[in-house]
Amino acid sequence: MKPGTIIIAAHNEESVLGRTLDALADLRADDAVRVIVVCNGCTDGTAAVAGAHPGVQVVELAAASKVGALREGDRRAGPGPRIYLDADIVLTGRAARDVIDALSAGRLAGRPPQRFDAHRAGWAVRSWYRIRQSLPSISSALWGAGCYALSETGRARFAEFPDLVSDDLFIDSLFSPAEVTIVDTDPVIVTVPRRLADLVRILRRSYRTQREVTEQDDGLSDGQRGQLADLRALVRRSPRRIGDAIVYVLVIAYARLSARLTCSPQRWERDRSSRELE
Repeated sequence: MKPGTIIIAAHNEESVLGRTLDALADLRADDAVRVIVVCNGCTDGTAAVAGAHPGVQVVELAAASKVGALREGDRRAGPGPRIYLDADIVLTGRAARDVIDALSAGRLAGRPPQRFDAHRAGWAVRSWYRIRQSLPSISSALWGAGCYALSETGRARFAEFPDLVSDDLFIDSLFSPAEVTIVDTDPVIVTVPRRLADLVRILRRSYRTQREVTEQDDGLSDGQRGQLADLRALVRRSPRRIGDAIVYVLVIAYARLSARLTCSPQRWERDRSSRELE
């Protein structure tokens, strides 16, 4: 198998990290792929959970900083492509191998497809994610899936991760749509927030940093502008989905307005509901 590294930045992820690492278990017999968990500012058992999984390299940082954790993971990564995986996202070993193979073959950036697990969410959140799952501009972008990967050439496009909350949006801004591949493999599983307030919280966190990333007057990326066209086309094809579309637009509008009224761009707002045990 071709070499590569999976970097997981983890801050107090004791409740979900085991699930994430279990899905990668079949990689550990192959030394070509390294799994590095960078525990940053943890006050729970995150490091112990990671250390209980054979073959996983555990790094502990005192400061709670995802950017710092990503930088440290980069410093310790080996040759080949790098997969950057959120600690609460499920990526199978097969998908990791397929992504590394695709990037080793010349692709610059990519990820697996994503599937949103909304079975525990309220009706408004389920409605919102039904639309999100259907938008091509979302399903073909690097951001928003909790997982993205870069070849060695793709990683060379920037020196180190900047001090931004939305690292995936920053990475997405570095590549044209033609340079991104969504690998035909197992989807990553994204557990969505349970409650509407939790969804608004994580959207607000993302929107607060978009203007810095995109350098556009409206703070939107090209992919996000594409959502509007996708949404209109979706409603034309399926008029019965107008209710979901209205929910989608209203939630985004409220979150963006709320983000503009929030003073601290570096404040980390986290959804805890998707990390709650059954």
